[in-house]
Amino acid sequence: MLTFLGIKVTYESLVFLALFLGSEAIGASRLKDNSVAQLILSGINALKPLRREDDQINRVKDVFK
Repeated sequence: MLTFLGIKVTYESLVFLALFLGSEAIGASRLKDNSVAQLILSGINALKPLRREDDQINRVKDVFK
């Protein structure tokens, strides 16, 4: 855990922030035409059906409707 200006930050949150900013940079730039970036993005999209977080969020939303 790191401390910046009195705020404790975990390494996991820093990695998440770095990956988020990287994905935003790729999406907003010419890098999305790069074959390496496309390969990584297609791999991430291929794993999406295996993710269950979206299903859990939708079930929670349905409970509160």
